[in-house]
Amino acid sequence: MSTLASDGRDMRLQNDRRARSAAAVAACLLATGCAVGPNFSRPTAPTFDRYTVQPGPTRLDADGAAQAVELGKATDPSWWRLFGSPVLNDLVATGLKNSHTLASATAALQQSQDLARAGAGVFFPQANASFGATRERVAPVELGQKGAGSTFNLYTLTGAVSYAVDLFGGERRSVEALNAQADYQRYAVGTAYLLLTGNLVNAAIARAGYAEEADQLAQIVQMDTAQHDILTAEYKAGYGPLSAVLAAEQQLAADRQSLASTRQRQDASTTLLKTLLGKESGAETPPLPSLTELTVPADAPVSLPSQLVRQRPDILQAEASLHQATAEVGVATAALFPSINITGDYGAANTSLGQLSEPIGRFWSIGPSVDMPIFRGGSLLYGRRAAQAALVKAEADYRQTVLGALEQVSDQLKALDADAETSAANRGAVDAASLNDALADANLRAGVIADYDHLSTQILEARARIGLIAAKAQRLQDVDALYVACGGGWDGKGSGSGVAAETSK
Repeated sequence: MSTLASDGRDMRLQNDRRARSAAAVAACLLATGCAVGPNFSRPTAPTFDRYTVQPGPTRLDADGAAQAVELGKATDPSWWRLFGSPVLNDLVATGLKNSHTLASATAALQQSQDLARAGAGVFFPQANASFGATRERVAPVELGQKGAGSTFNLYTLTGAVSYAVDLFGGERRSVEALNAQADYQRYAVGTAYLLLTGNLVNAAIARAGYAEEADQLAQIVQMDTAQHDILTAEYKAGYGPLSAVLAAEQQLAADRQSLASTRQRQDASTTLLKTLLGKESGAETPPLPSLTELTVPADAPVSLPSQLVRQRPDILQAEASLHQATAEVGVATAALFPSINITGDYGAANTSLGQLSEPIGRFWSIGPSVDMPIFRGGSLLYGRRAAQAALVKAEADYRQTVLGALEQVSDQLKALDADAETSAANRGAVDAASLNDALADANLRAGVIADYDHLSTQILEARARIGLIAAKAQRLQDVDALYVACGGGWDGKGSGSGVAAETSK
């Protein structure tokens, strides 16, 4: 027994020495390995400090609402609160809480993060254990021997450890690609968040504008009807022309058509709001802001181009795609080289379960295996070329995304400048129409003009007010679009936490 015990200890010592030697060899191989393929570097940011050839205005003042355009100033993450409407704030909070699109993007983010964590498991040794119990019958004739067969039980207990030596960095590039995909989904959450808030505010402004326009058009239709009745009465009395009656009917029909169209757009905006809020179209309409309670924000912060490419989530998505494509080239390149695995097995087998731990039934093996690609019909070569083409495409897509973002900001700055001029012109038209109506009212009381003429001046004033309403709604929508174009305060560092924080307000 003492001799057997001594032999067992010597065997264990030899096994330990072999295991340590194999581990040292693996560590050396890993330390000297390199990750083939290009290393990713972030694209350089634009060097221009402006969006237009000529410097734009720094202050926009129209219809009593002044707005400072501040280049390089960060956008407030809760920019919709700057419109001064608690009802609008509640709408956005509800949309962030109930949006299915945002929930889908958040779930996709969690999925990609877990896949990246799962892929990183390749850097650790893979250990498995197995136990088997079988009843067997062996026929000696199968081994070229004579004699009767025997039946017996066989019990095996095995432990196996394997480790992939990432000598050429294929596994590291694979995990790098998975992490880049997780980044892409993180910025996809930001894109969904930004589009949701922007669309909610835009739809609320549009619906408020259509509602006020519909009110003005309803008044115009009433006045059209009154004028038509006056002309009809004159015609029937024999001192009014039929042509005047027909012209009044045409104008009445045109204004009724405009009213119906405006109300349809108002209803469509309301339905869109319900959808963005995660509600069915037949659900009860929530409280909605009126145009009068929405104010033009005092500030119009505009990110510099160099800031824009580091904070707009759609640009960061394109950058993450570029990173992933770069890593995929490394994966395809590493596939051209040999792959090395170190595996080790240790176990015991016996015909008796109680004697499974006896030294006589123990077995083990350890050693490296090398898989060398020799001929794959060109699949590896063309796979690498496809990855390189995908990298070229991803870089072009990134550049185009940046150009599109710069264009959006430039267009919105020009739109705000035009909005200010339009608002000022419409305010002048309303003031002139109001003064004209006041003069007509005085003349009516003095008996100088008839009711028909007074109605005409009132209609002109109502039409001027429709222009002013449309101008204000357009200006508010363009401010909303500018905030969205500048990234909406999204800093590109959150992983959905910013969304969660906003929805909890």
